[in-house]
Amino acid sequence: MTQASPHTEPDHLVVTAPSLEAGMAWLQQQLGVSMAPRIGGQHERLGTHNALLSLGAGFYLEVIAIDPAGSTPARARWFGMDELVADAPPRLAHWVARTDDIEAAVAASPIAVGEITPMSRGTLAWLITIAADGRLPCA
Repeated sequence: MTQASPHTEPDHLVVTAPSLEAGMAWLQQQLGVSMAPRIGGQHERLGTHNALLSLGAGFYLEVIAIDPAGSTPARARWFGMDELVADAPPRLAHWVARTDDIEAAVAASPIAVGEITPMSRGTLAWLITIAADGRLPCA
């Protein structure tokens, strides 16, 4: 008996930056579109914060940075953010997919995508894979 593959689709693109303000300014310069910092928030578990820009139904662009007011996490931050230097230029760093079965998606992946980790921002909660060292798969 063959098990059905999980439904997986693109969710968002990730821009990393040394500060949220620098990332938002870079994005405005690149695309001519302003981001609203109030759309996003803090990821307390990893000491990061973000701003979001909708690119259409269910798909968006995220600018993420280490939150200077946040705490230092007990583990490596996601998207390789602990390796960003203070003068690093913002960059399109990664993409994120959503799935209806993260365990099956991880098991089906031909590459190691990291540990399944619970995450939250305000009242929103989800599961995401993050490598133990915080680095991106295939990087």
